Amino acid sequence: MKALAEKFGDNPDLWGLTGLLHDLDMDQIDVDDPKDHGKITIQILEKEFGNDLPKEMSHAIQAHCENLGHTDIKRESKLDYALAAAENLSGFLVACALVMPDKKLASVKPNSVLKKLKKKDFARKVNRDFIYDIDKTNLSLEEFVEIALKAVNEISDEIGL
Repeated sequence: MKALAEKFGDNPDLWGLTGLLHDLDMDQIDVDDPKDHGKITIQILEKEFGNDLPKEMSHAIQAHCENLGHTDIKRESKLDYALAAAENLSGFLVACALVMPDKKLASVKPNSVLKKLKKKDFARKVNRDFIYDIDKTNLSLEEFVEIALKAVNEISDEIGL
């Protein structure tokens, strides 16, 4: 998220925190019926930050759940689209790394990611539509994949890949 913020000339701290905090409620929701996903995160953040919670962060966190059918909040801004796309692509990149012989992100190349995105049976639960919607930020899918791979490779030791 920070790398995307830098690409767009936006606030890397805000975008990075949004990325880190957006799934804060995952241990408090029913993953088989995630109707409260996002809502609980916002409740936690509002309790902690009150009126200091950035509105764009709140909106993006709620909007990243628009496909779950329990929110009327839709993705509108670059932050909204970037969060939903990055969440899904980061999981996809991990899946790509795990099928490599060495199980390392460094072995994952942009072209192989783009090819695997077309294979519906690979990482089935990843929302590819949200990944493809990165184009609504005027960023190409190819450039998005390159930015994401570079960013996750910078933290690959921290995440064990």
